[in-house]
Amino acid sequence: MKKLLSFISVLAVCSALFADITAKKLDDGSVEATFFYGNPRATEVVIAGDFTNWQEGAIPMEKGEKGFTLTKVFPKGTTVKYKFIVDGSWTTDLKAPDFVDDGFGGKNSMGELDTLVGGGNDSNAKRANIKFLTWTMLGSQAKFLTQGASDATKKGMDLDEVTVGAKSYAKFAGNITPEMPVYVELAVAETELDDALHPDSKDSPISLYKKAADGTVTKSFRQSASGLLSNPLSWFGKSTDNSNSTAQGPGTNPYLGHLKFGFETPWVNYSTGFNYAKQDKRAKILWTTIDGNWDAGYQHVGGFASFSTGIKAQELLADKGIKLDAGFVPNKSADRKGTKYGYIGWLGSEFEDLGLTVDFQSNGMFDGDVMFEDSVERDFVFGLKEKLNLADAGSITFAAQGLMATHQKTSDDLGNAIADYMGYSTDVFYRSGDNSINNMAAEAKLIYDAAEQAWGVTVDYRLRGAEASMLFLRENHDDGTFDLSETLGVLNSQNIGLSAYANLMEDALYLALDANAALPLKHLEGDSDVVTGWSKEAVWNNGKGWYASRCGSEMMPLFGIKSGAEFKINPTAAYYLTDDISITLDAGFKYDAYKYDGDDDGEMNKYAASDSAFLFKNAGITLEYSDVSDVIKNLNLYYGLDNSNDTRMFNTLVASATLPMDFKVSAAFGLKTVKSTDAADGYNKDLNNMLGFALGVSKQIKRIKSPILYAQFVYNMDPYKKFGDGQDQLALNGANVSDRWDKQLGGIDAVDYYDGYAAIRGGIRWEF
Repeated sequence: MKKLLSFISVLAVCSALFADITAKKLDDGSVEATFFYGNPRATEVVIAGDFTNWQEGAIPMEKGEKGFTLTKVFPKGTTVKYKFIVDGSWTTDLKAPDFVDDGFGGKNSMGELDTLVGGGNDSNAKRANIKFLTWTMLGSQAKFLTQGASDATKKGMDLDEVTVGAKSYAKFAGNITPEMPVYVELAVAETELDDALHPDSKDSPISLYKKAADGTVTKSFRQSASGLLSNPLSWFGKSTDNSNSTAQGPGTNPYLGHLKFGFETPWVNYSTGFNYAKQDKRAKILWTTIDGNWDAGYQHVGGFASFSTGIKAQELLADKGIKLDAGFVPNKSADRKGTKYGYIGWLGSEFEDLGLTVDFQSNGMFDGDVMFEDSVERDFVFGLKEKLNLADAGSITFAAQGLMATHQKTSDDLGNAIADYMGYSTDVFYRSGDNSINNMAAEAKLIYDAAEQAWGVTVDYRLRGAEASMLFLRENHDDGTFDLSETLGVLNSQNIGLSAYANLMEDALYLALDANAALPLKHLEGDSDVVTGWSKEAVWNNGKGWYASRCGSEMMPLFGIKSGAEFKINPTAAYYLTDDISITLDAGFKYDAYKYDGDDDGEMNKYAASDSAFLFKNAGITLEYSDVSDVIKNLNLYYGLDNSNDTRMFNTLVASATLPMDFKVSAAFGLKTVKSTDAADGYNKDLNNMLGFALGVSKQIKRIKSPILYAQFVYNMDPYKKFGDGQDQLALNGANVSDRWDKQLGGIDAVDYYDGYAAIRGGIRWEF
């Protein structure tokens, strides 16, 4: 855990020189696998895979003279999927026996351990091999009201609805021939388990039983049984005519969700994708410049073709210590819908002897019927990064990246809502055509790490203009993934960041501090063209202000602010009592020192959750105890204090334990108390559901591809992940129960999520 915390604080150079995986059979029939990563420049390497729940349980690798090593024992017949995280950057093992498309523009390394026993592996002997993979989750839920539907002051338990949810994707990945990779995904079912605001949408739950507000039953078990018994596949998929009649893509399930194939040669790698296929994710210098969630064309049209340098082309100047990286991606997916032509092109070099990386990328979008006609936007992204190893003094890394987004068409030229025009993937809703600092973004970062990572400091500066967009980087209010604004910053902003960490007392004590100040880049008054133009487009959904309601204050532009800054501070401390026992404390604070337009008395600086310019947001304590006894393998305790809600404070205590035979149990208790803030003055205390709790159990079955079975009961709170995210797992942010996201409502505080409801759930999850 200590090493994992350290690498999160560090940005450094990542280039995979060589890696490997070998295996040997043990006397009990299990297989001992050894993973090796051999980059002598790397400072910290951890391995994440399906056997670690990916990053959540990533395992630090041990540094040796020639590289980093991890040895782990697996059951017979195991196939592992994994990646290295090298100084904070995800890296594919290029010498792995096999690879599989991760569905998000990247590749996971993969190895069948039984086939590696006694023989190592040879990546040059890769054979034609297609594998069947799936991510499938089936579940059922009985949901109850814990307060009256018409009179919320009345408490009790009243059955509201019984639903079935199904998420299932059948995937075929591998190589048709040794040089022809392919990835095919069939979306079988995509229904959620819980309520949806649009009951006719294909992701709304399948209702087995439903009671209306007046008490009448609108859905019976007999109706559901008819569909389940007679046509289960189309019933789970909520199939109708499977046409492409909707604006949001293909019709009902099942449908071809992801098709990607190509060929690999020593000089050129080629791939092409269709529908929900992802272009290869690109993360260089500081920014991700091609999003791993950018669809080829979610309206069942469009696609892309990608040409990139093969192994020999990359090593063309290897004798001079230079590694080349070039690519060109013509596409009809510049809007993610598949209706606009675009391109991506890049050229980069790594000067390995100097520890220097330079990179240039250009993106384009067009409105014509042919490529490179009727340009709408062109982006130019450039950057460099250098790491200097100072021997016993540690290392210094400097990185800088810049963006110039030029708009050939203004908002007036486009003539319709930009959010609709751009495929719901932007937060830049106004384009003046004046290509100035408003169209620029930049970031510079300086990192120092002492020897053996005893301590380190990072200083970061970032700016983003009010019209600075980047194509192929997504801002998605549907699932709360704000890759664009989280990468560049919110519109019209400057951010100054300072982070530091220290490992003290012979690495027994870990301290970290993240501090940030957000300032407006320019003073843009509320009646300026940029602000009024942005606001007009951001409320295009019947004037309801969808951006503000869904994206919240965290993603709002810094408009109407004369000067000042908002400060955020997040301290963390971890103490390792023994090798098996650790305790972590974390907290969050905010301070609003903005000077707003029209604010003469300072009232606009007050957070509603605190009635002041200072807000103590949250605090948490985590206790991790491994190898407790023969009965309890691991025990984790989480205490969280959440003060971010305007009207109520939320105290939570969550416990999880790992037991023999792959059983996991968890329990949670929550206390909701009404605050004394002005916002709480109008809150009826009789509506408050003071107590909440939850119980859950899960077990992994060692047959039929090791599914996980789970059962849960939740009451007035929900500490588990949402159904489509893997509901058998806890949803925590540090020690606090996480806030949630709804694509229609936006962010939902943890204190409000499942408030007034209870549920009994059961389900099964496969991932193989």
